[in-house]
Amino acid sequence: MRCVTRLSPHIARRCLSASAAAPALFNQEGHVATILLNRPKALNSYNSEMVELLLARLIEIERDDSVKVVLVEGAGERAFCAGGDIVHLGNLTRENQLHHKFKTFSKPILSIADRIVMGGGMGLCCNSRYRVGTERSMFAMPETRIGFFPDAGATFFLSRLGDVGMFLAMTGHRVRGFDARHLGFATHFVESVNLGGLRADIIKCTSEKDLLDCLISHDLKEEQPELSFKDNLLEISKTFSASSALEVVRRLEESGSQFAQETLKTFSIMSPTGLCLAHRTQTLSKSLNFTECLRMEANIADKTFALGEFAEGVRALLVDKDNNPKWNPPTLEEVKEETLDGVFENYKSDDWQPLP
Repeated sequence: MRCVTRLSPHIARRCLSASAAAPALFNQEGHVATILLNRPKALNSYNSEMVELLLARLIEIERDDSVKVVLVEGAGERAFCAGGDIVHLGNLTRENQLHHKFKTFSKPILSIADRIVMGGGMGLCCNSRYRVGTERSMFAMPETRIGFFPDAGATFFLSRLGDVGMFLAMTGHRVRGFDARHLGFATHFVESVNLGGLRADIIKCTSEKDLLDCLISHDLKEEQPELSFKDNLLEISKTFSASSALEVVRRLEESGSQFAQETLKTFSIMSPTGLCLAHRTQTLSKSLNFTECLRMEANIADKTFALGEFAEGVRALLVDKDNNPKWNPPTLEEVKEETLDGVFENYKSDDWQPLP
């Protein structure tokens, strides 16, 4: 059990009541507050209880002068965090407040993003100030496959990658190993066999400078491999700079390259509406700051759910698992602009607010 008496009685009671089954476990070692995402059977996906525990603990840490560094890890051997638990997650308001808290936290948060980092897990990781990747890391935002759009702050951090970000948002392409460092998803890269030594040194840190020195000392010193899809960057730029999802597909069809054919095959299982939503959110977010991006995500979520594509995607992929979604409409050509306009109406509304 990693809940300790430094926690407030409220949080400590909630952790102790569930013992080791608590979705998040907290401790403090020296000047380092540790957070363990503790749902390994669910790939550490966060549910409403975990979100509330994390928010409450982060607020405590911010007020605790003895804490200088926050270390976030995932339990088990399969994932850092596979995102939000679709079945047991509440509304996007609290989830995005958590991502905003990670991004704007007054103390350095370090996420060790070993193995699977998907969806909201990318939000927790990429919104942390420091992010360690390994050769086993696998990052992805696969929301278009379930009729949704990349959220959890991905409207911000993917849009800052330009055409490559649009490619990742629309295709859900899996970014592995050192590619995460190239794209900025990881600020440092450590071989997985050395994570134990890294963690032991992090616990000794008494300041952010100590943490940076520690990360630099453990960072991979060998020659860095090139981006694995480097040879496709020119075609990605030519294709994913298009002004609409439909135009992206048309450019891919005109290309006929192996990359284009593989991408079109990927699109064939995606929700046409989800592809359009991903394209528009990425386009709009280029002119928005981080808080405004989260606000847009929250403002359009319910209207996106109301379209029915998300429910159908979840049914086909996670419930019935027949992998045969019945998208409505079934093609990009049939997605109506007025439908998309309705989703994005008042997307800048200030109904959603971050925590102070």
